[in-house]
Amino acid sequence: MSDNNNPFEAVAEPMSVPDANPPGIETMPMAAIAAEGVVAPMGEAPPAPAAPTEAPPAALGADAKPKLVVQRGLKINVEYPIYEGNNFIGRADEKPVDIDLDDQEPPDRVWSSRQHALIVFENGVLNLEDLNSANGTFVNRTRVYPGQKRALAVNDVVQVGTVQLKVKV
Repeated sequence: MSDNNNPFEAVAEPMSVPDANPPGIETMPMAAIAAEGVVAPMGEAPPAPAAPTEAPPAALGADAKPKLVVQRGLKINVEYPIYEGNNFIGRADEKPVDIDLDDQEPPDRVWSSRQHALIVFENGVLNLEDLNSANGTFVNRTRVYPGQKRALAVNDVVQVGTVQLKVKV
């Protein structure tokens, strides 16, 4: 230290650097770390994450008669049967729909598109797909994007516009 006791003028002792690989600690080669998805070697793209595993949809059975029951809309408890094959959901216009939600939304708050979504019922399995709707389609509050198929199970809640429909058998 200097004579004026200024702490900023103190001379620090040189620091010692510990051994890079202390005894008892194993190191992992960079290639092994990259293989585990921790980090990629410089100049290489990281490995793609594993695809999430989704349980296969439970089949409803060949004799099942699934339906959508309105939980939220202008006419609560209205039932819409789901038939084998394609079932279009939306508002009737030039193109017909199988599940017409025209009378489920108030005229000043229409959020469902004319051809909003499609439910396909094949081999006892229900799949839902958004048809590029303006306001989206949701299953249990999770958005289903256009081109993405989402398996439906009993008691799932499908939201189309402002209408919520529960899957029943």
